[in-house]
Amino acid sequence: MSIRTALCLLALPLFAGCQYLPHTDYFTAPENEPNPAWIRIVNFTQHADLYQYENGIRSGGVIRSGPLPFIHTQDEGMPKAGQNLTSDYYETRIRPGIETHVGMFWEGGRTQSCSVTTKFTPQAGRFYQFRLTSGSAGTCTLYPSLIERDKNADGWHLTPNSQVSYKGEGPTAKTHYNNSRFEDPDYHPPADLYPGIDVL
Repeated sequence: MSIRTALCLLALPLFAGCQYLPHTDYFTAPENEPNPAWIRIVNFTQHADLYQYENGIRSGGVIRSGPLPFIHTQDEGMPKAGQNLTSDYYETRIRPGIETHVGMFWEGGRTQSCSVTTKFTPQAGRFYQFRLTSGSAGTCTLYPSLIERDKNADGWHLTPNSQVSYKGEGPTAKTHYNNSRFEDPDYHPPADLYPGIDVL
């Protein structure tokens, strides 16, 4: 067999297998929206996603900037409402008046994870915030809020947003193990079986 034939045979699975490689969709803010709504996602931005649905077509994806799950802080100047936000939050414009899903996911040690997804319809010119708590205590909770101007108009505050619905368990979800063997606190597998994961 010639070298050329061997190379072609080796390359064939690579080209044929592209459809089976993982594909990640990324959220992109609308560029020409004249009166957008604004959203802030707080905590665990490396795993959060944002999707909008219009006429049965879904657009959006994860809010991180690349294929590796790094924290993605993006400040677009939204009112902070008295919060000391320094990192791990993401602010962006979104299209108003259409169904919007915010998915947030916490990942801890020993294959623990917890996630909450909420659905709402943003209104033009409004500010929204979604904050997820850590699941390390056995549950994680999503806090959806409106960011509203104070009555005397000299500041901003958070108000619970009751105009949301949830997929699954609701605003609080139980932490679960992706590998049930880790539920036993005495289970300590060899570290090389789970590279990059805290198994202690």
